[in-house]
Amino acid sequence: MTRWSSQPYLKAGRQAGVSESILQNAVQTAKQMKHSCPPIFTLKHLAHLTDVPYPFLHRTISRKYRAEAYNVFKLKKQNAGHSPDRFRWICAPTEDLLRVQRWINTHILSKIQPHEASFAYDNRNGVLETAQLHCGATWLIKLDLTNFFESILEPQVYELFRSFGYQPLVAFELSRLCTRVRASSNPDQRHGNKPLPPGLPYSGDTRIGHLPQGAATSPRIANLVMQSLDETLQTYATENDLMYSRYADDLVFSSKGVFDRPQATQHIKAINKCIAEEGFWLNTAKTKIVTPGARKIVLGLLIDGGTPRLSKAYKKHVSDHLYYLAHPNIDAMAHATRRGFHSLQGLINHISGKIAYGFSIEPDWANEHGKRLKGICAKLHVDHVLFP
Repeated sequence: MTRWSSQPYLKAGRQAGVSESILQNAVQTAKQMKHSCPPIFTLKHLAHLTDVPYPFLHRTISRKYRAEAYNVFKLKKQNAGHSPDRFRWICAPTEDLLRVQRWINTHILSKIQPHEASFAYDNRNGVLETAQLHCGATWLIKLDLTNFFESILEPQVYELFRSFGYQPLVAFELSRLCTRVRASSNPDQRHGNKPLPPGLPYSGDTRIGHLPQGAATSPRIANLVMQSLDETLQTYATENDLMYSRYADDLVFSSKGVFDRPQATQHIKAINKCIAEEGFWLNTAKTKIVTPGARKIVLGLLIDGGTPRLSKAYKKHVSDHLYYLAHPNIDAMAHATRRGFHSLQGLINHISGKIAYGFSIEPDWANEHGKRLKGICAKLHVDHVLFP
């Protein structure tokens, strides 16, 4: 959409016979918008902007589903072992809901910058920048938040949209379109955090929703809701001669100075207190203190030198695949099947993606292995790989 302007709006409204008081109220509402967010006057206006049917939006907001607005399935977490929390629930929005969420992402959420310590869900190479921040550290404290998206509740999303200048009803409707209620264990407005204002024109399910993992809007909303905590933790880090970064639910604090394990333990207690005050919880099973003699990895990258590097395990994974694919006595399809791929092309795409990622970290290594893979693809008559 183009930038909203009051002049064509007033002209079109007057030609349509809309009363002057309604038009002027709309213009005053639009002037309250912040961050260049587009004004949304009513739910029907949002339906027009997003090209999503009004009845669908109304049903979704009132939580009166004909069918669940998300396709819910679970995925096994990597390296979760036998932990009871080894699965994550993914909520894929239906076509109409995805369309409106993408519109909200593009025209509202993308206009607001997250905190400088937040590196995920951005157009930057967040993994590389996060790792670079901690390069050369002698000590690391690595923390993980439990149920990151699910911990962010509908009232917090409502307050976020209100902070952009949206009127209470519109902010409520936007928050409902970006949250979901589970079949059980959802707080209601009597017991939830910051109950929504009474008198809203929806009489459906009053349970308070949460950010669903898989919704198009959840990553950016989570980053923006976390701004207050990011500011608190960065201030704490600065006061204690630490570096702080957050990549989604992964928090890292590092030190290059004089440090010891008791200090690290005290920092974790203080950080945990800050996190709990904001309504989040640490996954204590993933809390790690990395000492000077141990290998230091941040988001999969080695940070023991001046610049981040790919790990030996990452490089070996790629090299092993290339070796077996190029071996004259090993059938390429048989190798792909043994490694769990349903097709040779699927394995090639997997290796290609690994090498493509390597270009942003170690371009010389990626270029060398990319050439090897291209040669293998030519011999196997496989489609071209997915990197330059």
